[in-house]
Amino acid sequence: MATPTSIRPPIAPPEWSPAENEAARRMTVVWVATGGVLLAGLALVGLLLRLIQSTGVLSDHWFYALLTLHGAGMVAVTLMALAMTVWALLRNELPLRNSVSVIMYALTLLSGVLVIVATLAGKFGTGWTFLYPLPEHPGPIAGWNTGWTYLYLIAVALLALAFAVWGFEILHAGIKRFGNPGRMFGLDIVTGRTKPGDPNTTNPTIIAAGVMAVEGIATVIPGAVVIILMIISNADPSVKFPALVIKELIYFSGHMLVNFDIYLGAAIAYAVLPVYAKRAWPAAKTLIVAWWVIGVLIILPYWHHLYMDFAQPAGLDIIGQAASYASALPSVVVTIFGAVLIVYRSGIRWSPAPLFIFAGFAGWTIGGTGALIDATPALNEYLHNTLWVPGHFHTYMALGAVMFLLGGVYHATPLLTGRPLSERIGSIGARFILVGGWIVVGTFFTSGALSIPRRYAYVPIPRFADAATVGLAGACIAGVGVVLIAGDLLRVYVPSMRSAPPPTPAPVVAAAEDLGQ
Repeated sequence: MATPTSIRPPIAPPEWSPAENEAARRMTVVWVATGGVLLAGLALVGLLLRLIQSTGVLSDHWFYALLTLHGAGMVAVTLMALAMTVWALLRNELPLRNSVSVIMYALTLLSGVLVIVATLAGKFGTGWTFLYPLPEHPGPIAGWNTGWTYLYLIAVALLALAFAVWGFEILHAGIKRFGNPGRMFGLDIVTGRTKPGDPNTTNPTIIAAGVMAVEGIATVIPGAVVIILMIISNADPSVKFPALVIKELIYFSGHMLVNFDIYLGAAIAYAVLPVYAKRAWPAAKTLIVAWWVIGVLIILPYWHHLYMDFAQPAGLDIIGQAASYASALPSVVVTIFGAVLIVYRSGIRWSPAPLFIFAGFAGWTIGGTGALIDATPALNEYLHNTLWVPGHFHTYMALGAVMFLLGGVYHATPLLTGRPLSERIGSIGARFILVGGWIVVGTFFTSGALSIPRRYAYVPIPRFADAATVGLAGACIAGVGVVLIAGDLLRVYVPSMRSAPPPTPAPVVAAAEDLGQ
């Protein structure tokens, strides 16, 4: 009979056959190469957007189509690339099936293709949030055929499905490995009910991935509802739905997906940073409880996006503001301060992997602070729909989540390919990206503080064009770093798609017990 602490017998860590390892390695290499090319291309689209805003070189139709491609593409590719990096880091501890990785890749790739076709061929230009009723009522200026709306909505649905599949597999493998959900999520450690011989989740990456898996599956439900409603409305415009309800559903799912990016980045940091600092980062009670709290609080802050919707009940606005502030506490206290303590006086060598990881923490902290400022109603009154919003968003994503991703890729590349990425190119590329990136977000924040509106293709007034020009210069500087690193990724990864790497002694993740305390 099953006991309360053992739903099914736990299993040992997976022992993969050489053929299974090679299949997984090749699939991961394909993921990294595809993600690298797409992210580099989408970053250059962002540069083109600043060029349009500073010079008006392309029409409004193209600006909004490219804006939609850039926003939706960066969120989608970054999310799934981070998810698969976590997958690769956990594969030696959890029995994750390579066939599921192939399914996720197919869903993600198809989603990306549909977004590219809808925006570049159909000039679909709602922005990545596709707020109702704009997709089916584009108006005379935007003027896209509503048939392209179907492609975009299907693309969004495929992305959500891909991440839900990742979540189901993480939970399936975790429960199979540890015997029950309680041990997977560290309940036995928190309650002090660990038993000799029972496997415990001492790896914080597993805790973080498990929480994101649950949240990802939960996100699919409202996301599916809003996609179905908008497809119905697109097919028959006479069918009307409450605009605020649709906006609630979109922002709930969209805000969750964007937050997954940064929290998956934290999961990568747990695995990567201790290897270079040569110190353990175990799943202590405080860390486990902090992730449980994050799992609850991440659901609520999206209401801070709806302060200006007068029909929104005031109580929900209060919850949104309180949750926005509260959700920062476990992240700062446990993960960001924890990272500082891990490297303090460790003698760490700042090669590209830990450099990018720590740059990600800086982007997370500063971008998150920008979000909290905007989440304050008295300030949101002035900052709402100004360039302050893309300021905090780009800091959070481009200088936060993408930096975590690059740190994970630089760390894992030797095992995946048998050859490392160039440290020299990585260090130079990082400097270009960080200097240029901070110029870009600095112009966004400054412009927002000056009440310059967001999502304007071109405004022929000096302060708007001047800010866009400075931002364009920063984007060009960052673009040099993007091209350098993307070129190095292709140099290393393309040959690895065709042949297995030579043996390498470097592990992707060092066990906690092998690291000095």
